Amino acid sequence: MTTFHELLGTDDSCSKADIKKKYRQLSVSLHPDKGGSQALMKMLNLAYQQVNQGNGNKKCAEIALESDNSAGAQQHMTALQEKIRALIKEKAQLQALIKQNQQQLTHAYNAGENCAREALMLLQTTNCRLNEQLLVLQRQIDAGTTHSRVVNKGVKRRYIFICTSLIIIIALIGWFIWHYQTLHLQPQLLSSVPVTDSVPVVNATPPLSTTIKDSDTEKNVERIMLTDTVGQWQQRYYEGTRQPYIAVRSTNGSYIVKDCQGTFSYYSNRSHHSANVAANLIYSTNDHQFAVYRIPYGNGSTERQWLNSKSVSINNNIFSNNGYKSSSLALASVCRNGVPF
Repeated sequence: MTTFHELLGTDDSCSKADIKKKYRQLSVSLHPDKGGSQALMKMLNLAYQQVNQGNGNKKCAEIALESDNSAGAQQHMTALQEKIRALIKEKAQLQALIKQNQQQLTHAYNAGENCAREALMLLQTTNCRLNEQLLVLQRQIDAGTTHSRVVNKGVKRRYIFICTSLIIIIALIGWFIWHYQTLHLQPQLLSSVPVTDSVPVVNATPPLSTTIKDSDTEKNVERIMLTDTVGQWQQRYYEGTRQPYIAVRSTNGSYIVKDCQGTFSYYSNRSHHSANVAANLIYSTNDHQFAVYRIPYGNGSTERQWLNSKSVSINNNIFSNNGYKSSSLALASVCRNGVPF
């Protein structure tokens, strides 16, 4: 049988202020004006009174409730008690699942941190040894007037080799730190418990300089068609092709694009581009005045997120889901049957 502590979500260690806070939180959702009922409010008030009187561990059945003794009221009370027991069981299961996932994340983080620390120590040791050799060689070069020309040439070659090695070591240290942060410090998603996490912001500015390689990549990119319509999903074809996609435009001229593979992409307008982008935005290429990012996970990456929300915020841009469902169905039909929009 359920106790008054279990009804109110408290225990013997809770203070008067904590008990009152729990009571206010539950009364907001159980009030008749908020979809609750008089019976639930009576049960909540009774639990609050009994916990304040020090009877929190008593069973609910031990205290007589001042309510109707009709058969309908008894059935309703029994159903409520069953629902409470089910919710308590579900709460315990969720807490156990959260604890298990937290332990797994902590273990993975510690393992990665230890590996990174060992690698960094090895690189730092090598760097120190090369620095010592460099100092010795510099002294030899300063006093090189007593050596033959052949010896001087050998020392200089070794000096150049040591300098080059130092540059490579420093570059490896920087790359390793970046690689470790990318692999181990990104947020982990829990598949069993649906939780909406805020996506951390990292510096991931795409290269703006134009190189031969970037130019070749842009030439092979299927360009999207630009539109002046804001906040409305539309069916389009990539420029110069009959390959379909659907897209929506934000107020600052950025786009979200979905293709036949079901992949969502974020086209960031360079004129409003921020130096900081969300960690789930993976830079891909350039198109027109856009920096193109794939959205493999997180906010804006699934069909369900777009269907179940009025709008989705991606990198401080608000994208509406107005017309998404009909456009997505049309895209699926075109991709499957090859029939034009």
